[in-house]
Amino acid sequence: MRAFCLYPTAVRAIDPCKLKKDIEVTNRLLGTAGLFALCLVGCASTPKEEAPANTSNTQLSAPAANPGDDLETRQLKEAAAKLSSSSIYFDYDNFSVKTEYNTLLQQQAELLKRYSKLNVSLEGNTDERGSSEYNLALGQKRAEAVRKALVILGVPEARIEAVSLGKEKPKADCPEEKCWSQNRRVDFSAKP
Repeated sequence: MRAFCLYPTAVRAIDPCKLKKDIEVTNRLLGTAGLFALCLVGCASTPKEEAPANTSNTQLSAPAANPGDDLETRQLKEAAAKLSSSSIYFDYDNFSVKTEYNTLLQQQAELLKRYSKLNVSLEGNTDERGSSEYNLALGQKRAEAVRKALVILGVPEARIEAVSLGKEKPKADCPEEKCWSQNRRVDFSAKP
């Protein structure tokens, strides 16, 4: 029995048995590559700032602390705001987390481990190129790649949700690379 898989550029037949084996091999390679990348963090030099800076329209998920909140609640809200102000950017048609984000991932993992009442949603995004279905799948792969990195760094898997928004939530809206590069990202959205 053969199934057909649609890609933006071609239609090809896929053997379900071979597909399962390919997925297993890919998962092993991704796991090994992720561990290797995390081991290199200690050897890495200061990362270059290649990713686009967060634009001023970034919204924080956590509400502002009220003067009447107790210390723990204020700290949770501050940690949620700090988590939610970060994004990880990706290359075109790629879901590999760049090594330049290892420090950010370590900081996010430490915050999540320190504040056990804090949960995070990882929102995978893509640029406007490609079909909606393809972009939803790519956004999910990006969110899952970041989730796996956080789990490797010690964050309990149950506290991380990986979702895809595809091309539905662009940060920048223009048909140029400068905008597309801002839209290929995973946003952190913290929930106390």
